[in-house]
Amino acid sequence: MDITHIDKAVYDFVSRSSIDLGYFHPYIVDFAIVLPILALFFHFISLLAATSEGGGKEFLKAANLLFFMAIVAILFAYITGVSQGSAISDTLSQEGREVYSAHAQLGRYLFIAFILLFVLKIISLFVKKEPLRYIFGGLFFIAIIVLLYQNVLGNYLVFDYGAGVVLSPY
Repeated sequence: MDITHIDKAVYDFVSRSSIDLGYFHPYIVDFAIVLPILALFFHFISLLAATSEGGGKEFLKAANLLFFMAIVAILFAYITGVSQGSAISDTLSQEGREVYSAHAQLGRYLFIAFILLFVLKIISLFVKKEPLRYIFGGLFFIAIIVLLYQNVLGNYLVFDYGAGVVLSPY
């Protein structure tokens, strides 16, 4: 599986849209960062509360809802990032292009990782085995750490290299 083919297919699909989806990337990524963190928080609370009388069922339901909302936000963040990519890359310095390249490549891998986590979550909902919840939690934690690093790269692009910043002629 060549990842550049995935990007090309998404870019071809998005470029036919009459709406500039790249414009929405900065707004969507905030949700794509916060929702998984909240889902992980509730997932760990549900694991800790599983030993209590209630069993942490309500925390698990909240974690699942937040996780599925996060998957949608990550999907939109990926699509809008691919849509915005070519316009941003042309305006950056050489160092900025290197950071952008790392940001884009890590975004692809994170998208695939979260899709795999989505599949694992669906399997864990049907199997309902406790060790699978722990495995999912560990993998989800690692994905969140990488997601936070992705956020740092995005912040470097915007605040250090001016990616996506439009200057007024006035």
